[in-house]
Amino acid sequence: MQGFETIINSIIKLGIAMLVGFVCIKTGYITKEQNNGLSKVIVRVTLPILIITSLTSLEFDTQKLKNSIYVLLVSIVVVAFLFAVGTVTSKISKMDKSRAIMHRCMTCFGNVVFMAFPLIQALYGAEGLLYAAIYELANDTCLWTLGVYQMKSIEEKEKSFMGSIKNLVNPGTIAFVVAFVMMALGLKFSGIFGEVMTGIGSATTYLSMFFIGGTLALVDFKHIYKRVWLFVLTAVKMVIIPIILMFVLKLFNLGEMVTAVIVLQAAMPASTILVILGMEYDGDVLYCAEGVFITHLLGLLTLPFVYYLMSVI
Repeated sequence: MQGFETIINSIIKLGIAMLVGFVCIKTGYITKEQNNGLSKVIVRVTLPILIITSLTSLEFDTQKLKNSIYVLLVSIVVVAFLFAVGTVTSKISKMDKSRAIMHRCMTCFGNVVFMAFPLIQALYGAEGLLYAAIYELANDTCLWTLGVYQMKSIEEKEKSFMGSIKNLVNPGTIAFVVAFVMMALGLKFSGIFGEVMTGIGSATTYLSMFFIGGTLALVDFKHIYKRVWLFVLTAVKMVIIPIILMFVLKLFNLGEMVTAVIVLQAAMPASTILVILGMEYDGDVLYCAEGVFITHLLGLLTLPFVYYLMSVI
């Protein structure tokens, strides 16, 4: 029950932070441009520092290394499975090409950083964040290769393979590599410098939720209740598939924490970056933005539900 209380408290805190961002954008107190600037601060500064300070606080051992390899391999399979499910549901719904591609990408690629990292860190600490970062590595690898190639087919835009690969080299992956090198060498931040770095990294949690709330405030949701397939997407991606994963992963005895992190990452709302990519590749941006809104809003309910099921199954 203590873990369930933790996730409920975390969801409430994250929800309040999202609400603050939502209100600030909705009232014009913060502009869209300022909110976008905040995302750059998170991605380029606070998140990389959070990854480094959290992971270097761990005492790395053989078991964590084995678990990390398991998480990477399983995460790739899970992302591929999510993509397949998105493809099937988009065909069943008979969507046009643009909407179908956005639908399968929303099913496949979740908010595995802004939403997941704060929540998983609250539940499982630095070790949980390690596995969450590895899932993100698998997720981002597929997003910037498979996801981008899917989206470029909407208008048959030119996109080189190397151009997609370059996107994999970003502040998050660089921080992940730096953290692993520091862990291998037994290095970590200490003293006043360490306190400052830890403080900056911890700001990621509420800054991320503020950014998500601000992003959702830009969605016109007057007719959002009519988007039946977005509610189907939410149910499939954030409830049904995580339940299936619970049973399947338990067969492999990966350990409670490893299993929980993978299941929670798979259960995350649709990635906010898909809206940006949709704009670049002429995708159905409105449908994607509405999907991001619905999945994040309902995620405040589905994530505690999924966590509760993991504790009783």
